[in-house]
Formats: sequence, structure tokens, C-alpha cells
Amino acid sequence: MNWRFFAMLVLAMPAAFAPAASAQTFDGRIEHEGRRHGSVEFERRSTRDGIQTRETARIAIATGSAREWMNFETRSAESSDGKPLRQSLRIQAGAAPREASAQIGANGIQLLVRHGERRQQLQLPLPPQLLLDAGLQRRIAAQAPQHAWSFEYDELDLFAARLRQVRLSSDGDVRDGVLQLRQEYLGDDGTPPRIRPWSVAEAHFLPRWTIAGSEFASRTCDAACEREAIEDYPLLDTLALAAPFRIPSLARRKILRYVFESSDADAAALPATGEQRVVQRGNRSIVTVCADCGSEAPPTAGELANYRSANAWVQSDHAQLRSLARSARASGSVRGRMHKLVQLVQVHMNGDRQTMGYASALQAADSRAGDCTEFAVLLAALARANGIATRVVAGLTYSSRFTGLQHVFSPHAWVQAWDGQRWISYDAGLGDFDSTHIVLAIGDGSPQDYAGVLNRVRRLRLVDAAQIEPLARSSALHTTAAATAPAYPSSSAK
Repeated sequence: MNWRFFAMLVLAMPAAFAPAASAQTFDGRIEHEGRRHGSVEFERRSTRDGIQTRETARIAIATGSAREWMNFETRSAESSDGKPLRQSLRIQAGAAPREASAQIGANGIQLLVRHGERRQQLQLPLPPQLLLDAGLQRRIAAQAPQHAWSFEYDELDLFAARLRQVRLSSDGDVRDGVLQLRQEYLGDDGTPPRIRPWSVAEAHFLPRWTIAGSEFASRTCDAACEREAIEDYPLLDTLALAAPFRIPSLARRKILRYVFESSDADAAALPATGEQRVVQRGNRSIVTVCADCGSEAPPTAGELANYRSANAWVQSDHAQLRSLARSARASGSVRGRMHKLVQLVQVHMNGDRQTMGYASALQAADSRAGDCTEFAVLLAALARANGIATRVVAGLTYSSRFTGLQHVFSPHAWVQAWDGQRWISYDAGLGDFDSTHIVLAIGDGSPQDYAGVLNRVRRLRLVDAAQIEPLARSSALHTTAAATAPAYPSSSAK
């Protein structure tokens, strides 16, 4: 009897007949389109005291000339008969880990979710059919492997802090030792079904990950696989949209019109702002950008209050950030104060560029490192500390500053400030705003807004771009003086 088959029998055994101690391990490779980009390790230990499961994975990401890692870890603890006791999940990318843990007892589930400075505690009821790792795998192992089957159970979604009812089914078709199990979420939340590969020999799920819209799969790693080098996944390259032609510096100060085509027929229209006019024609968006090309309804009093307030990612009420904002000695008009704050952020953020992860304004101020998102949330926080309503927008821009890529549009984030009449863009990361800034989403600085943009970019194609006409003198694009940002690439170098 080989060890893999033995491990499957252990999962299917009644607890009373389980051995005093046993261990199951699994090493795998993580790949995208046949190339290895990471590794995954799985370990389950069974003792008389219960079952401990741990799965760790890491994926190598190319960020310009550097390598950064995305790390994932899941843990669970169950009684020897599969009763849920504890579960945790941690994702580390950049400086701000995302963590969630649950303590499970007869009185319910105590849940703690943390992301950067954000901390959420709540209690959920204990559902009747909650299954964690070993309990679910034991249930699957008990099914006839080459016959169709299905069953329902309850799942704990740690990061979403909710319980979900799930139907898991199989058509019994084992190919290359793998069953493609179909997982459906019951209810009306609109989540589409997903396929979860199950290794029959390993009695274990072969995990999958989605990073900025890219799908990564895993499979068992043999000796030859272990020797295979891990390649960096070119994330920035896959998110870049090729420009139809090289856009010279002078043209970026003019009115530019773009035609985007989306592969998602149900995608919402791109946002219209005072600087961006959008005309939707089927799955095509015609976008015109300049300092005053568009129109937008003024914000309500409630919206303005929200954009002046601190949140978990824009901690404008924190003493450290309020002190930093005062150091800019900003006074006068909103535009004058914003230019002072842009200069302050540019001087302060003198650390390394970090592409992965999403840091809060406070973390950015402490580390002085990051990319466009850290520049944006820090500027928003300092502006709000100065009494200015600001929102963080995300979209695309034509610059190599944070990506190192030439003549492409790449994901970017910047800030818009309310001057009492309209929203005006300020870009501390690049130094100024120009007509290559295309808004895809408007938010309050939370990472969910930016993650949605990355997924949307993958479904967009830039079909065409053209200069419409020179800007009138009164409509000249607002800019931070070049002298305020000598460390940044000149326009000709972008």
C-alpha cells in the first residue's frame, strides 16, 4: 500500500479507528500557462488531540528589475472527528499583510479580520454543516470516486466575514488522477460557480489563486519539478495597454480622445468627471480628457463629509499625519494648498519603490516607500488633515515612472480635490496631471477600489487615440512646477 492511498484511507476512517499519529504532506508547483512561478506546501498532522492542517504558497512577481513575493498561508484545527475548532488565513504582499482568524465553538464563531491598520471583530452563528479542511476532505473521500455525486455544506469566508452555503458536485470523470469538482454558492449573491481540482491520489485540493485577474494553478511536484527554476511572473507587463502611437510630451498637454473596447459586455460605463467625458457605444467607450473636458454633478453634503473624513486607509486624523500636513505650511486657496502638499509628498516619499501590496497613508508615511497608490493615499490623508475634501481615483496613465515600461498605458492612482466648484486632479507620484490620465474608478482610498481596476484593465483594449485640438489658454492643464520634482523623469523620458 503506498502512502498516498493510506492517507486517503485515514481521511475516510471513523475517528475511533484512526492511528495515534499520522502525517500527510504534499509539495507542488504553481504555474501560469505552463510556466512555473512558485511553490506550494501542504501538511496535515493527525493525533489523538485532533487534526492540524497547514498550507503555504508563494508566487514570484517581477516588478521592474526586482523580484517580489506574494505569500499565502492557511491553517485550520479540527477535532479527530472533523469538528471545526480554528481557522486562519494570511496573505503577505508588500508592507501590509491581510489576515483573518476564527475561533469556533458551540456558542458561535469569533472572527477577527485585519488589513493594514484596519481591524474588524464580529461574531457569526455556528451553522449546522460547517466544514473546514479535514472535514471537507473526509466527506469527499467518502464519495465513490468514479461516480457522479453532490452534497451541500457551509463554508466560512474569512476575509468577507460571512458564512456561505455551498454545493459541491462531481461528474465522476477522473482524468490524469484529478477530479474537476464544481463548487456552487447557493443564494442570490451572484457569485459564479468555480472549478476546484481534486487529486484522487493525494486526497487533497490542488489550490488555485487569482492575482489581478491572472489565474495560477498548482500540481504535484516530482523530483524533476523540484529542480526547475521559478520564473518571475511579469505582472506589470500583463497589465499594460499598448499605445497606438508614441505620445510626445506636448501632445499630453492637449485634448486627447481615446477609444477603448471591453471584452465584458456587462461592464459598467467608465466614470465621467470634470476632466473626462465618456460616450458609450456598445462595448466601446469614447473618452475625451483635458483639464475641463467633462462635467459631473457636484457632490452632496454627505459625500463631501465622507471625502473629508478619515478611514482605515486614509488616517487623516492621526497625530503623525496631521503634524506632517502642518509641516507643508499650506494656506490660501485649495489649489495653492494642494500644490504645497504634492511637493511635501514628493520630498517625503524618498524610499524604495514597492509594487506589491497596498499600504495605508500612515504606513506610507512611516516607510517612505511604495508606488503610485502609496503616494495617492498619503496625499489624500494630508489634504483631508488640511480640511480639503479628496477622493482617490484609479485608472491608466502613459508613464514609465513606476513600471519601467515604455509607450504603454499602465494602472495608476492619483487624487482629486474639491475646490468648491469642481474636482481637480493632483498626481504626487508623477508630479502633475495631463491628458493621459484616464479614470476607471473613483473611491475613498480602500484597496478594493484599486483591485477592481486591475481586473477591469485586463478586459480593456485601447483601439485608438487622437489629439483633438489645442487647449485654450484658460483651460491649460494644472501642473506642479517642474522644479518641485527634480528626482522624477522629465516628460521626454516617460
